[in-house]
Amino acid sequence: MNTVELPALDGRDALGFLAALGLLRILTEESGISGRLSFSDTTACARLHSPFHTTEDIAEALVKVVRSIEEPAVLPGIEAGFPPNAELGKDPLRWPREEYRQRAADIGRTHPLAAERWLPCLTTDLAVDAQGRGALSPFIAPSGQQKIRTFFEKPLQAVRDNPDYLHQALTRWRRVEGFTGEYLDHRVLRSTADDPEGRAGREAGVPGATWLATMVLPLFRLAGDGQRLRSTLWHRVAGDYVMIWPLWQPALDTDAVRCLLELPAFAPIDGQPTVSRSEWAALGVFSVHGAHRQRIPGRTFDGVLSPLPIQVR
Repeated sequence: MNTVELPALDGRDALGFLAALGLLRILTEESGISGRLSFSDTTACARLHSPFHTTEDIAEALVKVVRSIEEPAVLPGIEAGFPPNAELGKDPLRWPREEYRQRAADIGRTHPLAAERWLPCLTTDLAVDAQGRGALSPFIAPSGQQKIRTFFEKPLQAVRDNPDYLHQALTRWRRVEGFTGEYLDHRVLRSTADDPEGRAGREAGVPGATWLATMVLPLFRLAGDGQRLRSTLWHRVAGDYVMIWPLWQPALDTDAVRCLLELPAFAPIDGQPTVSRSEWAALGVFSVHGAHRQRIPGRTFDGVLSPLPIQVR
């Protein structure tokens, strides 16, 4: 295997970390390419261990995956119709708990692979939202008319229209005005001071990195205790829901990554944003980072994924 460092995928950043994991999953589980992932202990950037020699080679493989998704499909290997198109109105994947099992069974008959691979990581009836519906993955925070389908559709359309965004995702991020980034990146928000013309509300996201991040969800377990949501990487901390993740030096495949991220070694101590380093050496971990949803004044959705310092002892 060759080792290629990806300078734009900084593991200390939530979007960079999710995009790195999404890259690994796409190449190994969607393209059948042997690959492993690690992070530099000096730069914290992702390192892909694979047959590829350059970032251009990696981006070309990603372009092939994008081109394999024939419109109107939005997920690799999944035929059109999942997630269902909502247009205007309620999201057709947001079901009341009492209807959840029957609706999920219906999906299983019409889209069996989607029901097996994607539905369980998007929503669950093991927890409910404020309206009594099956809870959404904490990685999805719909705003306005956004739906589960648009979470995948918008980033995919952006990289379909401009495949160079995929190489930019690996090497140097360039922000695109009007792209929300599905609120996985706090820097998408722009104030009048950030805009050269003093305009307000001009969000600017990174399409390639966002698309990679949306592809990571099948790596994560989604469950609940009957009321409160439980998800890989997410913990209740001082009344907040916090994402905590490690960075590691050994080159790990997707199965090893799944195991590492679900270990209790990175759970917060005493309900505070603090973790113990006692098991780090054995696991090859060298740092831990955090993020949470930060609400936007005047908006009613869960908010944008923003950094949160994690203390270590």
